[in-house]
Amino acid sequence: MSYNHLTIEERSCIYQFLNLGMSIRKIAQALKRSPSTISREIKRNSSKIKVSRGSYTKYFPVKANDKYIDRRKDCHRKSNISKDVIEYLTIKINEHWSPEQISNRRTSVIHEMPSTSTIYRLIRAKKVPKTSMENLRRKGKFKRPAEKRGKFNDKGRTIKKRPKEIYKRQEIGHWERDTVESGRNDHKRKSGYCFVTLAERKSRYYIAILVENRKSENVTLAIINALKDFPKALVKTITFDRGKEFSGFEKIEKELGCKTYFCDPYCAWQKGTNENSNGLLREFYPKGMDLSEVDIDDLNHNLNLMNNRPRKCIKYNTPIEELFGLLP
Repeated sequence: MSYNHLTIEERSCIYQFLNLGMSIRKIAQALKRSPSTISREIKRNSSKIKVSRGSYTKYFPVKANDKYIDRRKDCHRKSNISKDVIEYLTIKINEHWSPEQISNRRTSVIHEMPSTSTIYRLIRAKKVPKTSMENLRRKGKFKRPAEKRGKFNDKGRTIKKRPKEIYKRQEIGHWERDTVESGRNDHKRKSGYCFVTLAERKSRYYIAILVENRKSENVTLAIINALKDFPKALVKTITFDRGKEFSGFEKIEKELGCKTYFCDPYCAWQKGTNENSNGLLREFYPKGMDLSEVDIDDLNHNLNLMNNRPRKCIKYNTPIEELFGLLP
């Protein structure tokens, strides 16, 4: 349960209730606070009043709030950013240097330069004079690269509509789908060849099919051929990312008699079983490799090794044992 500090309004109420002669417990009950909170507040923040015969303490809401604010100033860790660093940041930002450039540029003037994120925080907190986020070209925001493969209408098949029991991995038959591409040379793919991969969520059973390119018709046909001979109990749902190569989802539903869902944009973690399995496949086919060189017999052998390897997440059973051993 989170704790909220007393507000100036609550302190004004405490002052009025005390003047009415209410007890600490009655005040706590009225404010829905703990009696110890009210007692501690009165003891800490009452002011000493001097009179001719001596002195006494009395609670005033404004003075109590001022004492609270003064104490709060000493609660936080002191900044180790020196005045020289702040002056240097001000100069360089006004010279149109980015926080990343300032942080990573070696200088003999300042030996301990704050990190990029710390510089952004200092600017947002207005601790760097004569500067603001408007002085920065990127404004501290990251813009994701635009999707260039085109868009398609998923007709409302968002992952948010996927049955919640699928998340618990209590039944077999729920698959995740992805592609693994060939490496690049000078930002160009070495070839259009890629793997169409499928991973079953509960058993971690993994399938990879080599296709010539990521065209929708090739990917759709590969998925249908990979799963069409499985019993109906083993193919209930398939979850895709939003690549255009999966625009044939309606044909997949019709041929396999299953339901399809799509992850949110840029949320690869929503199909983490497949992403993890792709990493295991990369042990055999590392990043940067031209997948047109893959031998199909070797691929089948490697997939057999993966599916017959004990996995800790399924109590050291193998994916094959877990998938086909659970059939009714």
